[in-house]
Amino acid sequence: MEAIDPLPSIPDWLEEARQEWHTQATAGFGFGVMPGLDAIVTSSERREVILDLCSKAMKRLHDYGPVVPKAELNAILMGGPQNMFTEDVSTELFERVGDSFMKLLRDEFRDESSVENSVAQ
Repeated sequence: MEAIDPLPSIPDWLEEARQEWHTQATAGFGFGVMPGLDAIVTSSERREVILDLCSKAMKRLHDYGPVVPKAELNAILMGGPQNMFTEDVSTELFERVGDSFMKLLRDEFRDESSVENSVAQ
């Protein structure tokens, strides 16, 4: 959200996605964010916008250092005390998720499975 909010103008599709992702990320539903990429990334331009936002978010994550403090994580939650973080969380955990998300957007998983299939044969 913090990568989207400072943009000089936010297209309607991105604002709708931002609102939905924020609700899913903070309301304590217990299943994480389901980004709905098929409905959102409908052009290469949109893909590039999302990848740019991901890069900014990954830089911010990296700036935390080895852990994201539980106070930072709890500050964004709205799901109540049952959903609070009790410990700091390794930045690496979030980085792995972010890296995988960016690979998905770049369609790099398909490339990896092609390599794995050719090696297996």
